[in-house]
Amino acid sequence: MGPLLILIFIFGAIIGSFLNVVIYRLPREEGWRRQLRSLVSPGSHCTGCERSISWYDNVPLVSYAVLAGKCRHCGERIPLRYPLVEFTNAALYVFAGLVFGLEPTLFPALLFISALIAVFYIDLEHYIIPNVIVLPVAAAGLVTMIAIDPGRWLELVLAGVISAVFFFLVAIIKPGGMGMGDVKLAGMMGFFLGRSVLVALFLGFFLGALAGLGLMVTGRKGRKSRVPFGPFLAVGGIVALFVGQHLLGLYLGLFNQGM
Repeated sequence: MGPLLILIFIFGAIIGSFLNVVIYRLPREEGWRRQLRSLVSPGSHCTGCERSISWYDNVPLVSYAVLAGKCRHCGERIPLRYPLVEFTNAALYVFAGLVFGLEPTLFPALLFISALIAVFYIDLEHYIIPNVIVLPVAAAGLVTMIAIDPGRWLELVLAGVISAVFFFLVAIIKPGGMGMGDVKLAGMMGFFLGRSVLVALFLGFFLGALAGLGLMVTGRKGRKSRVPFGPFLAVGGIVALFVGQHLLGLYLGLFNQGM
């Protein structure tokens, strides 16, 4: 399976390169038509000198290393995020290939991974979770997962709906603490993960609480400062995708022993 994993890594890096376009351009446009149009036009160019980037300077991971992280024309520094997104997406694709194999479940897993990576960086920088990512991916995930395993349709639908409703209630009870983007993201994760979404949500809250506590302890931000929650949900979703069923089964086993 070695050569196949190499192909998966290359494919993941290429998709990661496209994710960089998504992460940079979507938050800078308003309206889904303009957002989608921005992904194809204009072509790749340096944000410093505005010159078009040649194909040989746009090879995932390789070009960054060859150019030493700088634009060939103006020398402006290329953000480290670019190779980081490409490598992370590629590495997680390979891990998904090892976990799921060449089974139908691999393809929604890859879609889920890339969507969460995009959400992670966009929400981290702009405090938004674009509908143009979450809603289509949620629909595609639900349809695909039900098509793969029709017997899980009720579990998947309930996981998505209950997760979204729970976050919606949190957003109402504590305005500003949770956004509608988080509500939709939670629903999307439920459609992909089913009952394993419980692991993702728990990890999201746990990591978010740790980050908030860390900011308070270090005094870097005030107690009421806003911390984007999407990145923590995204990390929880990735973990739940790979080991959610195992962790949930382990917890239920310990719970039954305690009873």
